[in-house]
Amino acid sequence: MAGHESRAGIRRLLPERRGARQPGCAGAGQGPGAVARAVKERRFGRLGARAPTSADEAFLDALYLDSRPDLGALPVPRGVIEGIARHQRAMQVEDYARRCSGLETWLVIEGGTPIARVVLAGEAGALRVVDLSVALAARRKGIASRVLRALQEECERLNLRVRTGNLAARRLYDELGFTLLRSDDATMELEWRQKREHPE
Repeated sequence: MAGHESRAGIRRLLPERRGARQPGCAGAGQGPGAVARAVKERRFGRLGARAPTSADEAFLDALYLDSRPDLGALPVPRGVIEGIARHQRAMQVEDYARRCSGLETWLVIEGGTPIARVVLAGEAGALRVVDLSVALAARRKGIASRVLRALQEECERLNLRVRTGNLAARRLYDELGFTLLRSDDATMELEWRQKREHPE
């Protein structure tokens, strides 16, 4: 997943800001593992979130491994699998930083414990959801849906990419009104736009 921020036509949306829906949204310019430049906390609807710190590395490693059941199935010792996952997560972080400008990374918190990671990037007239990962123990609780609905309240347009074989995520995006822009054998590029009311 990629995003490219253009300041032209984008109004910067600070995480704690509420009120009128924004014409697209942009990030505060932090890297995937960085602390937000000014605001270290925000909300996704009723869900609290904060910027990650170095103390969250173990959670982020486990979250990445949760998203890669193929790694967990390798016939090698668990320590080897965890080492591979750490290396591949580091590569993912570098890839996001290379391809996306103005990244924001947030950890969704429940009862003081992180349960999900949200990576956002501003691009021309839109907000890109670069990554939305929910911890295995917190799935099937509507966390991803609540995060996306909160972003829909803040923005006029959202973009994201999903693996073609991720049927559960595709069903969720369809329920939330995302439509297909383009696809290939591996991924689908989806978009959501606010429906504008036309006066009669």
